[in-house]
Amino acid sequence: MNSEHAMLQHRSRAESAACRGLFVIGTLLLLASVVSAQPTEYGSLFERLKPALFTVEVVDRASSNKNAQGSGFLVGPDGLLATNYHVVSEYVLDPERYALKFRGVDNFSGALEVLALDVLHDLALVRIVAESMPGALGEPFELVSTPVREGASLLALGNPYDIGISLVPGTYNGELESQYRKMIHFTGALNPGMSGGPTVNPDGRVVGINVAGAGNSVSFLVPVADLQRLMQAVPASAPAPAELRAGLAEVIIGHQATMIQDLLAGDWTLEPFGPLMIPREIRPWISCTGSSSDSQPEVPWQSSHSNCVLNDRIYLSRSLDTGALEMVFGWYHSDRLNAFQFSRVYEQNSFLPFNRSSDDDVTEFECREDWVGIEALDGEAFKASHCLRAYLDYPGLYDVLYVARAQRAGAEGVHLHYTLAGVGRESAAAFHRKFVGSLQWK
Repeated sequence: MNSEHAMLQHRSRAESAACRGLFVIGTLLLLASVVSAQPTEYGSLFERLKPALFTVEVVDRASSNKNAQGSGFLVGPDGLLATNYHVVSEYVLDPERYALKFRGVDNFSGALEVLALDVLHDLALVRIVAESMPGALGEPFELVSTPVREGASLLALGNPYDIGISLVPGTYNGELESQYRKMIHFTGALNPGMSGGPTVNPDGRVVGINVAGAGNSVSFLVPVADLQRLMQAVPASAPAPAELRAGLAEVIIGHQATMIQDLLAGDWTLEPFGPLMIPREIRPWISCTGSSSDSQPEVPWQSSHSNCVLNDRIYLSRSLDTGALEMVFGWYHSDRLNAFQFSRVYEQNSFLPFNRSSDDDVTEFECREDWVGIEALDGEAFKASHCLRAYLDYPGLYDVLYVARAQRAGAEGVHLHYTLAGVGRESAAAFHRKFVGSLQWK
């Protein structure tokens, strides 16, 4: 019996090993067939598309050296190219200092002019100037006209690190629901220099425009529908850069007003937080996180925070972005400090704007500080700071920072905070009324 059982076990192991061997051999054969098939398939597509791919360069006029570089692709007659706004932004913002140039796959090069911008979706349409037009260009890229299914294979094209036009395979994962301005989640390695290049389906039709990589093959594309809208109103002649810049503030003010209206119409259902009832994920594109700390010997108080953000940033320049929103609620309490000790520690909390800027981009914050009674919180007195700073080059755009603190009986305190980046005054006022009016005590 034991001998028969051992024989059966031995035969079972042998059969399993044989099956594993067949599986491995089959897998290797399958992979070999895929690998051998892809270069032929991708190779012919790559060769067909390459003549319509370009490197876009911002060149410092004084030194004639490259200052920034991205990619672009042919989308229309007369040398019309699509790229990202952030690729050409330094030229648009300072044309006296920078020139805008292109380089083709055969290293022919020349000057570009900017025809149209979509700063909200990080897009630009540029054109090869007549004097720089080569004898022949490739065929313009076709744009997809039907929806793409999630999981479909895509190919990103561009010039990573200026090492040459390259092809990167990846996967379409749909548009991100967690963003107000939708982008496509692309599983593929987009690297610096590929910005502004096309991502295409296996037929070579453009699905999206490369815009950013987050590492580990997590990348993002601008949906091709945004490019199609921009192409509907291409001017016959190139506007002056100053004219292009002049319209940016108005576009952002309008966009932010619409976004805040949408936010105010969302679900402001309140949820418990310490002694407060507060709003959290008002819209799908508002993301909330929470944190808390336990009492430790070196930290004689406990704290909890609820942090809700719209981290949907609009690129304006290397030193300035806008469009973000943050709401923070804090609760502090201690059984080891008296009211005076707690007050000194509690009021040391500081708050910063949520967007990136430099002294050349914005004014200093001007703040109004006062004790205010918040009606929705039974008129409780809060020490409030309401701060505003203006954008120097974009009239009518402001960053707003608000913080209000109240120390309750004993060693307990709450703070309310928000920052708005790149809003008009009316939108800021409407948001403030909703924010302070939506709260309750438990």
